[in-house]
Amino acid sequence: MLRYINPLAWMRWFAEFVYLWTVSAPWRDAPKAIPFIVLMALLTIAGFISFSDASQWRGRLLDTQLSKAWERDDFATAELVLRRKLSTRPDDSKLLHQLALTRDAQEKHDEATSIMRQLAEQKKHVVSAEWLLRDQYVGKSWGELDDEKKAEFGRLLKLISEEKPKDFGVKQLYADYLIASDRMSSAVPLLEQLAEYQPMRGLQAAAILRQLGNFSQADLMAEKTLEKVSEMLTEDPTNADLALAVARNQVFLKRYGDAVKVLDGSIKRIKTNADKLKVNQAMGDAIVAWVVFIEQVPQKSSKDQLRVLKMLDAALRYAPNNPRVLTIVADKVLATNDNDNEEVKSLRQSLLKGTSPGISHFLLGTSALMQDDLEAATMHLKIAVELMPRSAAILNNLAVAITMRPDPNLDQALKLSATAIEQSPRPTPHFFETRGQILFRMKKYQAAIPDLERALAVPALAANAHESLAECYAGLGQSEMAKEHRLAAQQSSEQDSQPNDATQP
Repeated sequence: MLRYINPLAWMRWFAEFVYLWTVSAPWRDAPKAIPFIVLMALLTIAGFISFSDASQWRGRLLDTQLSKAWERDDFATAELVLRRKLSTRPDDSKLLHQLALTRDAQEKHDEATSIMRQLAEQKKHVVSAEWLLRDQYVGKSWGELDDEKKAEFGRLLKLISEEKPKDFGVKQLYADYLIASDRMSSAVPLLEQLAEYQPMRGLQAAAILRQLGNFSQADLMAEKTLEKVSEMLTEDPTNADLALAVARNQVFLKRYGDAVKVLDGSIKRIKTNADKLKVNQAMGDAIVAWVVFIEQVPQKSSKDQLRVLKMLDAALRYAPNNPRVLTIVADKVLATNDNDNEEVKSLRQSLLKGTSPGISHFLLGTSALMQDDLEAATMHLKIAVELMPRSAAILNNLAVAITMRPDPNLDQALKLSATAIEQSPRPTPHFFETRGQILFRMKKYQAAIPDLERALAVPALAANAHESLAECYAGLGQSEMAKEHRLAAQQSSEQDSQPNDATQP
Protein backbone atom coordinates (compact mmCIF):
# COMPACT_ATOMS: atom_id res chain seq x y z
CA MET A 1 0.00 0.00 0.00
CA LEU A 2 2.87 2.34 0.78
CA ARG A 3 4.15 2.13 -2.80
CA TYR A 4 1.04 3.92 -4.06
CA ILE A 5 2.00 7.03 -2.09
CA ASN A 6 5.71 6.78 -2.80
CA PRO A 7 6.67 9.57 -5.32
CA LEU A 8 9.64 7.56 -6.59
CA ALA A 9 7.30 4.76 -7.64
CA TRP A 10 5.05 7.22 -9.50
CA MET A 11 8.04 8.70 -11.32
CA ARG A 12 9.18 5.22 -12.42
CA TRP A 13 5.68 4.34 -13.68
CA PHE A 14 5.44 7.64 -15.64
CA ALA A 15 8.82 7.05 -17.26
CA GLU A 16 7.76 3.53 -18.30
CA PHE A 17 4.50 4.95 -19.79
CA VAL A 18 6.36 7.52 -21.88
CA TYR A 19 8.84 4.92 -23.12
CA LEU A 20 6.21 2.34 -24.06
CA TRP A 21 4.01 5.01 -25.79
CA THR A 22 6.98 6.21 -27.81
CA VAL A 23 8.12 2.78 -29.02
CA SER A 24 4.57 1.68 -29.82
CA ALA A 25 3.64 4.80 -31.93
CA PRO A 26 3.21 4.08 -35.72
CA TRP A 27 5.93 6.47 -36.81
CA ARG A 28 5.95 5.15 -40.35
CA ASP A 29 2.42 6.54 -40.83
CA ALA A 30 3.27 9.91 -39.22
CA PRO A 31 3.68 11.79 -42.57
CA LYS A 32 0.03 11.19 -43.24
CA ALA A 33 -0.83 13.49 -40.28
CA ILE A 34 1.32 16.40 -41.45
CA PRO A 35 -1.51 18.16 -43.43
CA PHE A 36 -3.77 17.95 -40.37
CA ILE A 37 -1.04 19.36 -38.10
CA VAL A 38 -0.35 22.26 -40.51
CA LEU A 39 -4.06 23.00 -40.86
CA MET A 40 -4.53 23.08 -37.08
CA ALA A 41 -1.52 25.40 -36.73
CA LEU A 42 -2.93 27.77 -39.36
CA LEU A 43 -6.36 27.76 -37.76
CA THR A 44 -4.81 28.49 -34.37
CA ILE A 45 -2.84 31.44 -35.76
CA ALA A 46 -5.87 32.79 -37.65
CA GLY A 47 -8.03 32.47 -34.58
CA PHE A 48 -5.47 34.29 -32.44
CA ILE A 49 -5.24 37.15 -34.95
CA SER A 50 -9.00 37.36 -35.42
CA PHE A 51 -10.04 37.33 -31.79
CA SER A 52 -7.15 39.17 -30.11
CA ASP A 53 -7.78 42.97 -30.31
CA ALA A 54 -4.41 43.54 -28.71
CA SER A 55 -2.55 41.93 -31.61
CA GLN A 56 -0.06 44.14 -33.36
CA TRP A 57 -1.42 43.24 -36.77
CA ARG A 58 -5.01 44.30 -36.11
CA GLY A 59 -3.93 47.29 -34.06
CA ARG A 60 -1.72 48.54 -36.91
CA LEU A 61 -4.54 48.00 -39.37
CA LEU A 62 -7.01 50.04 -37.31
CA ASP A 63 -4.42 52.73 -36.65
CA THR A 64 -3.75 53.00 -40.38
CA GLN A 65 -7.47 53.28 -41.11
CA LEU A 66 -7.82 55.96 -38.45
CA SER A 67 -4.85 57.94 -39.73
CA LYS A 68 -6.09 57.86 -43.33
CA ALA A 69 -9.59 58.84 -42.23
CA TRP A 70 -8.20 61.91 -40.43
CA GLU A 71 -6.06 62.84 -43.44
CA ARG A 72 -9.16 62.76 -45.66
CA ASP A 73 -11.29 64.52 -43.02
CA ASP A 74 -13.45 61.40 -43.12
CA PHE A 75 -14.63 61.79 -39.56
CA ALA A 76 -17.46 59.28 -39.91
CA THR A 77 -14.94 56.50 -40.64
CA ALA A 78 -12.68 57.77 -37.89
CA GLU A 79 -15.55 57.58 -35.43
CA LEU A 80 -16.41 54.03 -36.58
CA VAL A 81 -12.81 52.86 -36.09
CA LEU A 82 -12.56 54.50 -32.67
CA ARG A 83 -15.80 52.98 -31.46
CA ARG A 84 -14.62 49.55 -32.65
CA LYS A 85 -11.43 49.95 -30.64
CA LEU A 86 -13.36 51.26 -27.64
CA SER A 87 -15.69 48.26 -27.69
CA THR A 88 -12.92 46.18 -26.11
CA ARG A 89 -11.09 49.01 -24.29
CA PRO A 90 -13.84 51.33 -23.05
CA ASP A 91 -11.65 53.00 -20.41
CA ASP A 92 -8.78 53.94 -22.71
CA SER A 93 -8.30 57.69 -22.09
CA LYS A 94 -6.36 58.25 -25.30
CA LEU A 95 -9.08 56.66 -27.44
CA LEU A 96 -11.81 58.60 -25.64
CA HIS A 97 -9.90 61.83 -26.21
CA GLN A 98 -9.57 61.03 -29.94
CA LEU A 99 -13.28 60.27 -30.08
CA ALA A 100 -14.06 63.64 -28.49
CA LEU A 101 -11.90 65.41 -31.07
CA THR A 102 -13.67 63.48 -33.83
CA ARG A 103 -17.12 64.40 -32.53
CA ASP A 104 -16.05 68.04 -32.26
CA ALA A 105 -14.90 67.93 -35.89
CA GLN A 106 -18.37 66.55 -36.75
CA GLU A 107 -19.87 69.67 -35.09
CA LYS A 108 -21.08 67.63 -32.11
CA HIS A 109 -19.48 70.11 -29.75
CA ASP A 110 -21.65 69.39 -26.72
CA GLU A 111 -20.88 65.66 -26.88
CA ALA A 112 -17.17 66.39 -27.33
CA THR A 113 -17.19 68.75 -24.34
CA SER A 114 -18.97 66.15 -22.22
CA ILE A 115 -16.35 63.49 -23.03
CA MET A 116 -13.48 65.91 -22.38
CA ARG A 117 -15.03 66.98 -19.08
CA GLN A 118 -15.42 63.33 -18.02
CA LEU A 119 -11.79 62.61 -18.87
CA ALA A 120 -10.52 65.68 -17.01
CA GLU A 121 -12.68 65.24 -13.92
CA GLN A 122 -12.63 61.45 -13.49
CA LYS A 123 -9.39 60.34 -15.13
CA LYS A 124 -7.28 63.48 -14.56
CA HIS A 125 -6.42 63.48 -18.26
CA VAL A 126 -4.24 66.56 -18.72
CA VAL A 127 -4.58 66.85 -22.50
CA SER A 128 -8.37 66.91 -22.18
CA ALA A 129 -8.10 69.49 -19.41
CA GLU A 130 -6.00 71.69 -21.70
CA TRP A 131 -8.60 71.35 -24.46
CA LEU A 132 -11.37 72.39 -22.07
CA LEU A 133 -9.29 75.32 -20.86
CA ARG A 134 -8.80 76.62 -24.39
CA ASP A 135 -12.33 75.92 -25.52
CA GLN A 136 -14.33 77.06 -22.51
CA TYR A 137 -12.28 79.72 -20.72
CA VAL A 138 -9.43 81.34 -22.66
CA GLY A 139 -10.55 84.76 -23.88
CA LYS A 140 -13.44 85.09 -21.44
CA SER A 141 -13.62 87.62 -18.62
CA TRP A 142 -14.14 86.68 -14.99
CA GLY A 143 -17.54 88.35 -14.97
CA GLU A 144 -18.82 86.07 -17.75
CA LEU A 145 -18.42 82.93 -15.62
CA ASP A 146 -21.02 81.67 -13.17
CA ASP A 147 -20.04 80.00 -9.90
CA GLU A 148 -20.06 76.49 -11.41
CA LYS A 149 -17.84 77.55 -14.30
CA LYS A 150 -15.45 79.37 -11.96
CA ALA A 151 -15.09 76.23 -9.85
CA GLU A 152 -14.38 74.06 -12.91
CA PHE A 153 -11.90 76.65 -14.21
CA GLY A 154 -10.00 76.39 -10.95
CA ARG A 155 -9.95 72.58 -10.99
CA LEU A 156 -8.61 72.52 -14.54
CA LEU A 157 -5.88 75.02 -13.75
CA LYS A 158 -4.89 73.12 -10.62
CA LEU A 159 -4.69 69.81 -12.51
CA ILE A 160 -2.60 71.21 -15.36
CA SER A 161 -0.37 73.20 -13.00
CA GLU A 162 0.37 70.10 -10.91
CA GLU A 163 1.00 67.84 -13.91
CA LYS A 164 3.03 70.46 -15.82
CA PRO A 165 4.88 72.48 -13.17
CA LYS A 166 7.08 74.16 -15.80
CA ASP A 167 4.14 75.56 -17.78
CA PHE A 168 4.37 79.14 -16.55
CA GLY A 169 1.50 80.29 -18.76
CA VAL A 170 -0.89 78.04 -16.86
CA LYS A 171 0.79 78.91 -13.57
CA GLN A 172 0.16 82.59 -14.31
CA LEU A 173 -3.49 81.88 -15.10
CA TYR A 174 -3.82 79.87 -11.90
CA ALA A 175 -2.30 82.65 -9.80
CA ASP A 176 -4.71 85.19 -11.32
CA TYR A 177 -7.59 82.79 -10.69
CA LEU A 178 -6.69 82.42 -7.02
CA ILE A 179 -6.47 86.19 -6.63
CA ALA A 180 -9.83 86.70 -8.34
CA SER A 181 -11.30 84.00 -6.07
CA ASP A 182 -9.99 85.88 -3.01
CA ARG A 183 -7.66 83.02 -2.12
CA MET A 184 -4.74 85.37 -1.71
CA SER A 185 -2.55 83.26 0.54
CA SER A 186 -2.66 80.37 -1.95
CA ALA A 187 -1.61 82.70 -4.77
CA VAL A 188 1.57 83.92 -3.06
CA PRO A 189 3.72 80.77 -3.65
CA LEU A 190 2.79 80.77 -7.34
CA LEU A 191 3.64 84.46 -7.65
CA GLU A 192 7.01 83.82 -6.02
CA GLN A 193 7.74 81.13 -8.64
CA LEU A 194 6.61 83.42 -11.46
CA ALA A 195 8.83 86.20 -10.12
CA GLU A 196 11.86 84.26 -11.34
CA TYR A 197 10.79 85.08 -14.92
CA GLN A 198 8.46 88.06 -14.33
CA PRO A 199 10.10 90.10 -11.57
CA MET A 200 7.12 92.39 -10.96
CA ARG A 201 5.09 89.38 -9.89
CA GLY A 202 7.22 89.62 -6.76
CA LEU A 203 5.78 93.08 -6.06
CA GLN A 204 2.29 91.67 -6.58
CA ALA A 205 3.08 88.99 -4.01
CA ALA A 206 4.39 91.67 -1.65
CA ALA A 207 1.16 93.67 -1.99
CA ILE A 208 -0.87 90.57 -1.14
CA LEU A 209 1.32 89.79 1.86
CA ARG A 210 0.84 93.33 3.14
CA GLN A 211 -2.89 93.01 2.62
CA LEU A 212 -2.83 89.79 4.66
CA GLY A 213 -1.00 91.60 7.47
CA ASN A 214 2.40 89.98 6.91
CA PHE A 215 4.25 93.29 6.71
CA SER A 216 7.81 92.07 7.28
CA GLN A 217 7.53 89.36 4.64
CA ALA A 218 5.93 91.87 2.27
CA ASP A 219 8.86 94.26 2.66
CA LEU A 220 11.37 91.44 2.15
CA MET A 221 9.63 90.39 -1.05
CA ALA A 222 9.54 93.98 -2.33
CA GLU A 223 13.23 94.44 -1.46
CA LYS A 224 14.10 91.28 -3.39
CA THR A 225 12.09 92.46 -6.39
CA LEU A 226 13.64 95.94 -6.18
CA GLU A 227 17.14 94.45 -6.18
CA LYS A 228 16.39 92.38 -9.26
CA VAL A 229 14.78 95.15 -11.35
CA SER A 230 17.45 97.65 -10.27
CA GLU A 231 20.14 95.35 -11.68
CA MET A 232 18.16 95.07 -14.91
CA LEU A 233 17.82 98.87 -15.12
CA THR A 234 21.58 99.26 -14.62
CA GLU A 235 22.14 96.99 -17.61
CA ASP A 236 19.52 98.80 -19.72
CA PRO A 237 19.25 102.39 -18.40
CA THR A 238 17.09 103.68 -21.28
CA ASN A 239 14.34 101.11 -20.68
CA ALA A 240 11.28 103.03 -19.47
CA ASP A 241 9.45 99.92 -18.27
CA LEU A 242 12.34 98.96 -16.01
CA ALA A 243 12.44 102.49 -14.56
CA LEU A 244 8.73 102.24 -13.83
CA ALA A 245 9.26 98.86 -12.17
CA VAL A 246 11.99 100.24 -9.91
CA ALA A 247 9.90 103.28 -8.97
CA ARG A 248 6.82 101.18 -8.15
CA ASN A 249 8.84 99.03 -5.78
CA GLN A 250 10.27 102.13 -4.13
CA VAL A 251 6.82 103.66 -3.71
CA PHE A 252 5.62 100.40 -2.18
CA LEU A 253 8.49 100.60 0.31
CA LYS A 254 7.60 104.29 0.97
CA ARG A 255 10.88 105.50 -0.53
CA TYR A 256 9.14 108.26 -2.42
CA GLY A 257 12.19 110.47 -2.85
CA ASP A 258 14.15 107.61 -4.42
CA ALA A 259 11.26 106.86 -6.79
CA VAL A 260 11.10 110.49 -7.93
CA LYS A 261 14.87 110.51 -8.57
CA VAL A 262 14.71 107.31 -10.62
CA LEU A 263 11.84 108.60 -12.74
CA ASP A 264 13.45 112.00 -13.24
CA GLY A 265 16.67 110.34 -14.40
CA SER A 266 14.71 108.07 -16.73
CA ILE A 267 12.88 111.03 -18.30
CA LYS A 268 16.26 112.54 -19.19
CA ARG A 269 17.52 109.31 -20.77
CA ILE A 270 14.57 107.88 -22.69
CA LYS A 271 14.25 108.73 -26.36
CA THR A 272 10.68 108.12 -27.52
CA ASN A 273 7.79 110.46 -26.77
CA ALA A 274 5.52 107.56 -25.88
CA ASP A 275 7.92 106.34 -23.19
CA LYS A 276 8.45 109.86 -21.91
CA LEU A 277 4.69 110.38 -21.55
CA LYS A 278 4.39 107.08 -19.69
CA VAL A 279 7.15 107.98 -17.23
CA ASN A 280 5.76 111.50 -16.74
CA GLN A 281 2.42 109.98 -15.76
CA ALA A 282 4.21 107.68 -13.31
CA MET A 283 6.03 110.70 -11.85
CA GLY A 284 2.67 112.34 -11.21
CA ASP A 285 1.40 109.19 -9.49
CA ALA A 286 4.55 108.95 -7.35
CA ILE A 287 4.24 112.55 -6.17
CA VAL A 288 0.54 112.04 -5.39
CA ALA A 289 1.42 108.95 -3.32
CA TRP A 290 4.07 110.99 -1.50
CA VAL A 291 1.56 113.77 -0.78
CA VAL A 292 -1.00 111.27 0.52
CA PHE A 293 1.70 109.83 2.82
CA ILE A 294 2.54 113.32 4.14
CA GLU A 295 -1.14 114.08 4.65
CA GLN A 296 -1.42 111.20 7.10
CA VAL A 297 0.05 113.50 9.76
CA PRO A 298 -2.97 114.61 11.86
CA GLN A 299 -1.87 118.19 12.51
CA LYS A 300 -0.38 120.03 9.55
CA SER A 301 1.29 123.43 9.81
CA SER A 302 1.45 126.12 7.15
CA LYS A 303 4.92 124.83 6.37
CA ASP A 304 3.51 121.38 5.63
CA GLN A 305 0.80 122.86 3.40
CA LEU A 306 3.42 124.90 1.59
CA ARG A 307 5.52 121.80 0.99
CA VAL A 308 2.50 119.94 -0.39
CA LEU A 309 1.61 122.77 -2.76
CA LYS A 310 5.19 122.89 -4.07
CA MET A 311 5.12 119.15 -4.69
CA LEU A 312 1.82 119.45 -6.52
CA ASP A 313 3.23 122.28 -8.61
CA ALA A 314 6.00 119.89 -9.68
CA ALA A 315 3.46 117.11 -10.36
CA LEU A 316 1.49 119.43 -12.66
CA ARG A 317 4.62 120.23 -14.63
CA TYR A 318 5.31 116.54 -15.18
CA ALA A 319 1.76 115.27 -15.71
CA PRO A 320 -0.77 118.06 -16.29
CA ASN A 321 -3.42 115.65 -17.58
CA ASN A 322 -3.00 112.94 -14.94
CA PRO A 323 -6.44 112.52 -13.29
CA ARG A 324 -4.92 111.73 -9.90
CA VAL A 325 -2.77 114.83 -10.04
CA LEU A 326 -5.68 117.02 -11.13
CA THR A 327 -8.03 115.75 -8.47
CA ILE A 328 -5.57 116.09 -5.60
CA VAL A 329 -4.50 119.56 -6.83
CA ALA A 330 -8.14 120.64 -6.76
CA ASP A 331 -8.61 119.14 -3.30
CA LYS A 332 -5.51 120.72 -1.77
CA VAL A 333 -5.95 124.13 -3.40
CA LEU A 334 -9.51 124.25 -2.11
CA ALA A 335 -8.39 123.01 1.31
CA THR A 336 -5.99 125.96 1.68
CA ASN A 337 -8.60 128.62 0.90
CA ASP A 338 -8.84 129.55 4.58
CA ASN A 339 -5.10 129.66 5.18
CA ASP A 340 -3.94 133.27 5.67
CA ASN A 341 -0.24 132.49 5.44
CA GLU A 342 1.06 134.84 2.74
CA GLU A 343 3.46 132.30 1.25
CA VAL A 344 0.72 129.66 1.07
CA LYS A 345 -1.68 132.15 -0.50
CA SER A 346 0.98 133.23 -2.97
CA LEU A 347 1.76 129.65 -4.01
CA ARG A 348 -1.94 128.83 -4.26
CA GLN A 349 -2.48 131.76 -6.59
CA SER A 350 0.64 130.78 -8.47
CA LEU A 351 -0.77 127.31 -8.97
CA LEU A 352 -4.03 128.72 -10.25
CA LYS A 353 -2.32 131.16 -12.58
CA GLY A 354 0.48 128.83 -13.62
CA THR A 355 -1.79 126.02 -14.68
CA SER A 356 -3.33 125.78 -18.12
CA PRO A 357 -6.74 127.44 -18.66
CA GLY A 358 -8.30 123.98 -18.66
CA ILE A 359 -6.97 123.16 -15.20
CA SER A 360 -7.99 126.59 -13.89
CA HIS A 361 -11.57 126.03 -15.04
CA PHE A 362 -11.44 122.53 -13.56
CA LEU A 363 -10.45 123.95 -10.18
CA LEU A 364 -13.08 126.68 -10.34
CA GLY A 365 -15.76 124.21 -11.42
CA THR A 366 -14.85 121.72 -8.71
CA SER A 367 -14.89 124.46 -6.08
CA ALA A 368 -18.35 125.52 -7.23
CA LEU A 369 -19.48 121.89 -7.20
CA MET A 370 -18.40 121.46 -3.59
CA GLN A 371 -20.33 124.64 -2.70
CA ASP A 372 -23.46 123.32 -4.49
CA ASP A 373 -23.28 126.12 -7.07
CA LEU A 374 -24.31 123.80 -9.87
CA GLU A 375 -24.71 126.49 -12.54
CA ALA A 376 -21.17 127.79 -12.09
CA ALA A 377 -19.82 124.25 -11.70
CA THR A 378 -21.41 123.10 -14.94
CA MET A 379 -20.21 126.18 -16.83
CA HIS A 380 -16.56 125.95 -15.72
CA LEU A 381 -16.37 122.17 -16.12
CA LYS A 382 -17.83 122.33 -19.63
CA ILE A 383 -15.15 124.86 -20.57
CA ALA A 384 -12.52 122.60 -18.99
CA VAL A 385 -13.77 119.65 -21.04
CA GLU A 386 -13.51 121.72 -24.23
CA LEU A 387 -9.93 122.64 -23.37
CA MET A 388 -8.91 119.21 -22.02
CA PRO A 389 -11.26 116.63 -23.60
CA ARG A 390 -9.12 113.65 -22.58
CA SER A 391 -9.00 114.44 -18.85
CA ALA A 392 -10.93 111.71 -17.03
CA ALA A 393 -11.15 113.74 -13.81
CA ILE A 394 -12.81 116.68 -15.57
CA LEU A 395 -15.25 114.41 -17.40
CA ASN A 396 -16.15 112.66 -14.15
CA ASN A 397 -16.80 115.89 -12.25
CA LEU A 398 -18.88 117.30 -15.10
CA ALA A 399 -20.98 114.12 -15.02
CA VAL A 400 -21.49 114.67 -11.27
CA ALA A 401 -22.52 118.31 -11.80
CA ILE A 402 -25.03 117.40 -14.51
CA THR A 403 -26.47 114.58 -12.39
CA MET A 404 -26.99 116.86 -9.38
CA ARG A 405 -28.89 119.52 -11.34
CA PRO A 406 -32.68 119.87 -10.80
CA ASP A 407 -33.18 118.99 -14.49
CA PRO A 408 -30.45 116.38 -15.02
CA ASN A 409 -29.63 115.05 -18.47
CA LEU A 410 -28.81 111.56 -17.26
CA ASP A 411 -28.02 110.17 -20.72
CA GLN A 412 -25.40 112.86 -21.22
CA ALA A 413 -24.04 112.32 -17.70
CA LEU A 414 -23.79 108.57 -18.27
CA LYS A 415 -21.90 109.08 -21.52
CA LEU A 416 -19.44 111.45 -19.83
CA SER A 417 -18.92 109.07 -16.90
CA ALA A 418 -18.36 106.07 -19.16
CA THR A 419 -15.85 108.06 -21.23
CA ALA A 420 -14.00 109.07 -18.06
CA ILE A 421 -13.64 105.42 -17.05
CA GLU A 422 -12.54 104.36 -20.54
CA GLN A 423 -9.92 107.10 -20.81
CA SER A 424 -8.42 106.52 -17.36
CA PRO A 425 -5.65 103.89 -17.27
CA ARG A 426 -6.61 103.04 -13.66
CA PRO A 427 -10.06 104.47 -12.87
CA THR A 428 -10.61 105.12 -9.18
CA PRO A 429 -13.64 103.86 -7.21
CA HIS A 430 -14.95 107.44 -7.33
CA PHE A 431 -15.35 107.19 -11.10
CA PHE A 432 -17.32 103.95 -10.74
CA GLU A 433 -19.42 105.47 -7.97
CA THR A 434 -20.38 108.34 -10.29
CA ARG A 435 -21.51 105.97 -13.04
CA GLY A 436 -23.26 103.70 -10.55
CA GLN A 437 -25.26 106.59 -9.09
CA ILE A 438 -26.27 107.74 -12.58
CA LEU A 439 -27.44 104.22 -13.52
CA PHE A 440 -29.30 104.04 -10.22
CA ARG A 441 -31.15 107.28 -10.98
CA MET A 442 -32.01 105.88 -14.40
CA LYS A 443 -33.46 102.83 -12.60
CA LYS A 444 -31.00 100.52 -14.39
CA TYR A 445 -30.48 98.63 -11.15
CA GLN A 446 -28.76 95.52 -12.51
CA ALA A 447 -26.16 97.60 -14.34
CA ALA A 448 -25.64 99.93 -11.37
CA ILE A 449 -24.79 97.23 -8.81
CA PRO A 450 -21.22 96.33 -9.98
CA ASP A 451 -20.14 100.00 -10.06
CA LEU A 452 -21.68 100.77 -6.67
CA GLU A 453 -20.01 97.73 -5.12
CA ARG A 454 -16.63 98.97 -6.38
CA ALA A 455 -17.29 102.24 -4.53
CA LEU A 456 -17.56 100.40 -1.18
CA ALA A 457 -13.75 100.19 -1.05
CA VAL A 458 -13.63 103.92 -0.17
CA PRO A 459 -15.04 104.66 3.31
CA ALA A 460 -16.18 108.16 2.31
CA LEU A 461 -18.33 106.67 -0.47
CA ALA A 462 -19.61 103.63 1.42
CA ALA A 463 -22.76 105.11 3.03
CA ASN A 464 -24.22 106.53 -0.18
CA ALA A 465 -23.21 103.42 -2.12
CA HIS A 466 -24.90 101.13 0.44
CA GLU A 467 -28.08 103.21 0.34
CA SER A 468 -28.24 103.07 -3.45
CA LEU A 469 -27.43 99.35 -3.45
CA ALA A 470 -30.31 98.79 -1.02
CA GLU A 471 -32.69 100.52 -3.42
CA CYS A 472 -31.27 98.59 -6.38
CA TYR A 473 -31.76 95.21 -4.72
CA ALA A 474 -35.23 96.22 -3.53
CA GLY A 475 -36.12 97.17 -7.11
CA LEU A 476 -34.91 93.73 -8.26
CA GLY A 477 -36.99 91.96 -5.60
CA GLN A 478 -33.99 90.95 -3.45
CA SER A 479 -35.38 92.04 -0.08
CA GLU A 480 -32.74 90.30 2.05
CA MET A 481 -29.86 91.93 0.19
CA ALA A 482 -31.64 95.27 0.40
CA LYS A 483 -31.99 94.88 4.17
CA GLU A 484 -28.27 94.07 4.56
CA HIS A 485 -27.23 97.18 2.61
CA ARG A 486 -29.59 99.44 4.56
CA LEU A 487 -28.00 98.22 7.78
CA ALA A 488 -24.51 98.74 6.32
CA ALA A 489 -25.49 102.26 5.20
CA GLN A 490 -26.49 103.15 8.77
CA GLN A 491 -23.17 101.85 10.08
CA SER A 492 -21.18 103.80 7.47
CA SER A 493 -23.09 107.08 7.59
CA GLU A 494 -20.89 108.64 10.28
CA GLN A 495 -17.78 108.05 8.17
CA ASP A 496 -19.22 109.60 5.02
CA SER A 497 -19.12 113.31 5.74
CA GLN A 498 -19.14 114.48 2.13
CA PRO A 499 -22.14 114.06 -0.16
CA ASN A 500 -19.89 113.38 -3.13
CA ASP A 501 -16.12 112.84 -3.26
CA ALA A 502 -15.54 113.19 -6.96
CA THR A 503 -12.47 115.31 -6.35
CA GLN A 504 -10.65 112.79 -4.14
CA PRO A 505 -7.59 111.07 -5.64
